[in-house]
Amino acid sequence: MEANVKPAVLNPIVFRNTVGAELVDILEARGIHNYEYLLKVKDLHTKEKLGKSLLKKLSNIIEDSEVLEFLERFQADYLEEKRRCQLSYATARKNYTRLKKARQLMRGEFNEGYDILDDIIDFFGANNEEEIFNASEKQAALFRKQNNVAVDPINLHVWLRRGELDFFSLSLPQYNEQALQEWIDNREWLLNIEDPNYFKSLPHIFRQFGVALTLVPYLEKTVYGAVRWIDGRPLIEISDRNRDLATCWFTLFHELGHVIKHKNKEIYEGDINSTVANNYEREANKFANSYLFNGDNLRKAVFNRRNSIQQMTSKDLANEFGVKQIFAAYWLRKAQYHPTLQPHISIDFIESYQ
Repeated sequence: MEANVKPAVLNPIVFRNTVGAELVDILEARGIHNYEYLLKVKDLHTKEKLGKSLLKKLSNIIEDSEVLEFLERFQADYLEEKRRCQLSYATARKNYTRLKKARQLMRGEFNEGYDILDDIIDFFGANNEEEIFNASEKQAALFRKQNNVAVDPINLHVWLRRGELDFFSLSLPQYNEQALQEWIDNREWLLNIEDPNYFKSLPHIFRQFGVALTLVPYLEKTVYGAVRWIDGRPLIEISDRNRDLATCWFTLFHELGHVIKHKNKEIYEGDINSTVANNYEREANKFANSYLFNGDNLRKAVFNRRNSIQQMTSKDLANEFGVKQIFAAYWLRKAQYHPTLQPHISIDFIESYQ
């Protein structure tokens, strides 16, 4: 079945002979081809039930009681199977509705199933839909425990699964923490801080450090980023939530803080600037603030001056605190300070993902 005509959910009953189709095979095998005229019925092969009058006509044409008994048993079996298939089909359609957002991140590499729902199950590496739902709830529970915010369990599972698949598609060397730290410290990235294409090239740079950086389009009610460890190597997954380059840089360095300071700890980020943060989050925020904003004084100044109704611009703040203007604008937007439109550089992972 071609992918472009593959149904979302396959109804299995359509692949089973109706009792009428079975009867057609029996009649034609006996050399009887004018059966519709003899039985005075049209489209015999579509019949799902043979009435008493039709069976009586058949008994005059086929003088074989065993054949008639077989057809009656076949009919009863078909109708019972149809009932089971209809229930199963209705359940599968509901499950597909819950899981169909996975298609946004499947990239066409899963297409061997008999329907799209089967492809989605393959994407998750699961045996059935119930297994996916159970795993999704477990992941969501872990996220809620860390972040205390609502998430969509299926969307979160889809998003995290995409990162895992990207990780396993790479042939990474062993994790080299020293090389990663040297890249962070040499600040080559600072020269390209306003270039979205440079940011989207970072996964290739990070591979040489044994780090999987995967940029996955945002799904509703999921996360800014996550850090997981697989086979001793860090997987950093970042979403383009808010489509804001400055936010992506902050998310990246926040996650790098976790990688450097919290080895082998799995972290899922809900609100990366939350005022309610555990020690891990505070350490990761401090790490990101140090490299991107020269500490926390810029953030404090923006909020203090907003509260005291002082005028400020991203350009003036950038000069005062020695940071790039997009980062000064980032904190002005966070503080909801809008006397003038703040500079904004957009980024979209979907373009580089296709």
